[in-house]
Amino acid sequence: MAVEYTKTIVEVINKLEIGNPVPTLVPKNAWNDDLTNTLEGLSLGDLFQGHEVKDDTYAQAIKSGLLLWNDALDESHEISQTLANETGSYWHGLMHRREPDYSNSKYWFGRVGDHPIFPSLRDNVLSLSKEIENPSDSLSQVIHTIESEDKWNSFQFVDWCESAENDPTSDSTAFLKQIQAEEIKLLLAYSYQNAV
Repeated sequence: MAVEYTKTIVEVINKLEIGNPVPTLVPKNAWNDDLTNTLEGLSLGDLFQGHEVKDDTYAQAIKSGLLLWNDALDESHEISQTLANETGSYWHGLMHRREPDYSNSKYWFGRVGDHPIFPSLRDNVLSLSKEIENPSDSLSQVIHTIESEDKWNSFQFVDWCESAENDPTSDSTAFLKQIQAEEIKLLLAYSYQNAV
């Protein structure tokens, strides 16, 4: 999904790609407090640099998503809980998954339904899985489950993230973090395309 973000958004994404490219599943605090402060201080006009914003809900979703990528959960949550569409519910559910509050996350994913990024997310995850050499039994089971289902299952992913808390250094956990990074990027792109 090639998206031509505004210069301001590109600068934020570049910082995150360099410093926090694969965020942890359950962050203890924000990755970069200065970036959190910068993002909170940006108006939508600053963030979109004069580009016409056609949908404020999706525009705010960009801000929520960038804060979430920066592991600023509370700041992201302040925005996502006000976004009254399936994408806002997605950002909200993702934030609670990372909190971690797994049952609350599932509640919000229940409000998401079958999100338009799910097919691309599943395809990207399957491509990532092909690059893994000698996966553990638990990772092989995760990959097999994704391959055998014809749709992305956000509830199953929440369960896997919850299980990963018991084994933070496993190859399964590393793979789940890669999936989460793909998810964040796809959801940002989708939010942006619907904002402008």
